[in-house]
Amino acid sequence: MRYIYLVGITGLILCSTSLLAQDTATYNKKLLEHIDKKYNGLTQLLSKNSSKAIEQLQRQEKVLIAKLSKQDSSKAKQLQLSSTAAYNDLPNQLVQAKGNSVAAVRNYIPALDSVQAMMGFINGGNVVKSVAGLQDQLQIANYTKTFLQNRRQALQAVLAGTPLVKQLKQVQKTAFYYQQQVEAYRQTLKDPDKLQKLALTQLSKLDAFKAFFAKNSQLASIFRMGVAENELDAASINGLQTRQSMRAALQQFESAGANPQQFVQGQVQSASGELQTFKNKINNAVGGNGEAGMPSFKPNTQKAKSFLQRIELGFNIQSLRPNGLLPVTSDLAFTLGYKLNSKSVIGVGLSYKMGWGNGISDMRITHEGFGLRSFVDWQIKGGFYISGGYEQNYMQSFNRLSALMNLPMSAWKQSGLMGISKKYKLGKKKGTLQVLYDFLHFSNQVNTQPVIFRTGFNF
Repeated sequence: MRYIYLVGITGLILCSTSLLAQDTATYNKKLLEHIDKKYNGLTQLLSKNSSKAIEQLQRQEKVLIAKLSKQDSSKAKQLQLSSTAAYNDLPNQLVQAKGNSVAAVRNYIPALDSVQAMMGFINGGNVVKSVAGLQDQLQIANYTKTFLQNRRQALQAVLAGTPLVKQLKQVQKTAFYYQQQVEAYRQTLKDPDKLQKLALTQLSKLDAFKAFFAKNSQLASIFRMGVAENELDAASINGLQTRQSMRAALQQFESAGANPQQFVQGQVQSASGELQTFKNKINNAVGGNGEAGMPSFKPNTQKAKSFLQRIELGFNIQSLRPNGLLPVTSDLAFTLGYKLNSKSVIGVGLSYKMGWGNGISDMRITHEGFGLRSFVDWQIKGGFYISGGYEQNYMQSFNRLSALMNLPMSAWKQSGLMGISKKYKLGKKKGTLQVLYDFLHFSNQVNTQPVIFRTGFNF
């Protein structure tokens, strides 16, 4: 009997262990698929935007060279040779950019490194192609930014003193907006989603993962973490000094009776001065008055965002007093806006007119019509906007949606609106208040209100 009992307990433990292993494998598979989908998507977007920016700049250069040839053929030939050489050598430079250790240090993203190590740990120590591919594409994107800036400076140098120098603004826009797009993707990677955060939190408690990260992370590969000091090879870390070389240099100063601390401080001050001089040269070369890379035009803050990031969903409500044909009604409207830039939004909306009856003694909900809207908001100062719109409203009771099909044009009432909107913070949302005047209220057979007050919020 005892034997049967022990066998039963052992079987239960083995069964539980098997189920736990299956759950872990299922979770790991789900996490891998999630990362693959997300990072492959980002890689494709980065690659597409990089190719688009390069092609756009190349077209702009061809136009400038064609115009310059009519004014100064020698300068045009010089620019043509420079342009051809740069674009022919670009594929090789992009390949080399993926293995640039110094660039990897400068563009290191801790969150991405953690995810890369996590996925390698889960995948049995094997590299996850989607993560490695994204790392490579980020290196390519960073070099592409440098390439665009270099070409802009080359164009500036050749076109200086000619009327064509004013047309470099389009080239500057190409470089600036591409840089903004890359930075937006980097910010996305700096903030892992909930699934990634949960997995990292759990794995960070394991000693095995800590040891794996110390040997296999990008940070470890850059600084040779976990490798004995005598095994470090200065040649293997391109562009970076090792601790041995630094220690040897300081020992030489100590043996000569010099103070290493004073020497280092002096070198830092000297380097700061050289850096400022270099920045001033760059500013003079690009014709800027401020920091290098600062645009000479007013940037569109929405330009680098994706289509979905520029979408603004909203809801508002408007109440109307009763008249001869309609009871007390409330217009419930959902809107879909698109941000043209930081100041302007255009959009459309759909409204539903809900009737409340004719007083407390006669309260009932009825369907009193619906409407189609279009609108535009333009910021004038702070949270205040000038708002306008054109609307078509069906203002008759109905009981079935089928009754709304194939309505004649005469059934629609027009509204031409203009007024002021105020947008303010409402928790994580933005509250809105609107006061609008309907310039077409007199043309409707139904006696509608000329002044409309709406309140709502944007998601």
